[in-house]
Amino acid sequence: MLFHPPRLKLQVLKKLFHPPLFILPQFLLTQVVLVIIPALAVSLTLRLMGWSEMGPPMTLPPLERPGKPPVPWNLPFFWFPPIMFSQFSQAHVDGVLMPPNGPDCWPKTDSNKQWIVFYRLDGMTFTGTGTIEGNGEKWWELPCKPHRGPNGSTLPGPCDSPALICFFLSMNLVVSGLRIQNSPQFHMKFDGCQGVLIDKLSISSPKLSPNTDSIHIENTKYVGIYNSVIANGDDCISIGTRCSNVEIDSVTCGPSHGISIGSLGVHNSQACVSNITVRNAMIRDSDNGLRIKTWQGGAGSVSGITFDTIEMDNVRNCIIIDQYYCLTKACRNETSAVYLSGVSYNNIKGTYDVRSPPIHFACSDTVPCTNITMFEVELLPFKGELVDDPFCWNSYGTQETLTIPPIDCLQDGEPESVAEVSSYGC
Repeated sequence: MLFHPPRLKLQVLKKLFHPPLFILPQFLLTQVVLVIIPALAVSLTLRLMGWSEMGPPMTLPPLERPGKPPVPWNLPFFWFPPIMFSQFSQAHVDGVLMPPNGPDCWPKTDSNKQWIVFYRLDGMTFTGTGTIEGNGEKWWELPCKPHRGPNGSTLPGPCDSPALICFFLSMNLVVSGLRIQNSPQFHMKFDGCQGVLIDKLSISSPKLSPNTDSIHIENTKYVGIYNSVIANGDDCISIGTRCSNVEIDSVTCGPSHGISIGSLGVHNSQACVSNITVRNAMIRDSDNGLRIKTWQGGAGSVSGITFDTIEMDNVRNCIIIDQYYCLTKACRNETSAVYLSGVSYNNIKGTYDVRSPPIHFACSDTVPCTNITMFEVELLPFKGELVDDPFCWNSYGTQETLTIPPIDCLQDGEPESVAEVSSYGC
């Protein structure tokens, strides 16, 4: 439901651990910043942003109960139903916000694809020292989740789970300082946005929590992600199709599935990703490190990718290009593919999990990867013996310095078919 200020319907916020309901006029929810006061405070404060005629911040009086002492609103936890904001300038959280606790408590009339949605905003800031608690545990146990069946398979049954915070078709956004944890699915998602600054976030969920990507962007450009610490059960940061001019700096990931570009090209779609830079990052105890993953049958291109000064600590698949990405064993071979060119790995050092080679370039049979550059790449086993056999398939590039382990399988120069792959560009 899209809220508009002139409408005065009531929106109910249910206070956890307390039988009474806390009721606000709907017009407040559209132009209000909720500041949830921690346990030591004495009330819930609402900061009104953008509507100067509504006066200064207001404080709710203690809840009156006939024949009993009044109850102050001083508990730090608040239940918040699914909601969409379309006219909003600032949001500040200094306590704990949480959605309904699991699928059985989710409002039947609301979509279970997302919880808090910000739509068509310009110049919004979302800050605070508080926590967004996702209550994801019951969602992770749905039968469709990857770990529910034998050998990592899924079972039939309901699957939809809400992304915690979504921004759609918005620009000039700032998200800073928050702790976001235990999302049912993606923690934060940006789709169709331009000009996004993410700084000083702490995002966490258990290592085995399924599909809990921390920050996912798609159809979005001019993004900066800085100074954040992330641990989750899926991609630390995932970059989808039609993203460009993205900078990731001083981010710590792990445990996680690493920093991923993709997956791209699913269902024979065109994917275009360019000008992505990841630098000064730490990846630890993760299933993947720096990953580019595409489906067979796709089109488009990935170009201008730089990974610079990355430290690995016990990471499986430290450096991986996988152009045969598939969620089952039933994917058929196809001749078209997303074209990868201009991928640089500079100063990538640390330790790897010896269950997999630390470098894996599996490029398309028909559309080779070109212009891969390796400089100061030194990866040693975390435990066990050196795995000195990186994998390459139809991949071309340059080793500007000796690589540890040696990557002799990377072919020099350009493939004979390079003229043909130019048609895959975006």
